[in-house]
Amino acid sequence: MVFFKGCPLSCTWCQNPESINTGYELSYDAEKCISCHDCADACPEQAIDLSSPDKIIRDKCTQCFKCVDVCPSGALERCGNDIDMDHLVEKVLEDEAFFEASGGGVTVSGGEALMQMDSVGELFSRLKQRNVHTLIQTAGLFNYKVFENLVLPYTDTIYFDLKLMDSDAHKQYCGVPNHSIHENFRKVQALARDSVIEVLPRVPLVPFITDTDENLSAIADFMLENGVKNMQILPYNPIWLDKLPRFGSVQRLDFGEGTGKFMPDAELDRCTEIFESRGIHVHCHR
Repeated sequence: MVFFKGCPLSCTWCQNPESINTGYELSYDAEKCISCHDCADACPEQAIDLSSPDKIIRDKCTQCFKCVDVCPSGALERCGNDIDMDHLVEKVLEDEAFFEASGGGVTVSGGEALMQMDSVGELFSRLKQRNVHTLIQTAGLFNYKVFENLVLPYTDTIYFDLKLMDSDAHKQYCGVPNHSIHENFRKVQALARDSVIEVLPRVPLVPFITDTDENLSAIADFMLENGVKNMQILPYNPIWLDKLPRFGSVQRLDFGEGTGKFMPDAELDRCTEIFESRGIHVHCHR
């Protein structure tokens, strides 16, 4: 899988907060820190203070990553790297024998990989020359005209996430309205009906936000309108909560005691039934 940094959405439950921003980021994992002070000694901006609660003074950090170079425990990490396309293709094709044996291929995700369509299109076009299967995971907010020209000709499968049908709620929890997302879904699903590509709609289940009967019923109706017969639901899990402090963020979505817990089977069964009662087959990885 190839992860691209940058996302036009800002979902409050984002599982990959390190991929939201397009630029480099410094990650600090307090559990790995051995308090050796090598990082503070190496920092030319004095942006590390191990006596302070946050350790990293973010507004002083210039992201030179000299602290990362000397950190012996791996508590400090650089998130994001520039990579030459030739090198990326070479790295991906190291698994070419596995792709051939398994029938698998390469997935691009993020963040939102389709923020970098020039790179995705070039990567996919070169992979298709070697008959490698290509798959995009997308949140759906992208320029369809550019996608149609640069990426679509080399794409086999799209995993398309749909979160909230109400546009105001989508803006509240994801940072942007959803009109363009729904329009893009209609277009790629029309291609799927014509067997141009494969599309799998996916719904991340977030308690009391996306997993409500009202929202899931509205998504199910939208699926039926677009001829969807198969989709996937993604059970909520709390692993994202531990990532936020690594980037200096303390903002946490809080919907009660369930915030830090995995979704119980009974809730997954309820969500599944909303779709399957309408004749839509649901895949769910518990």
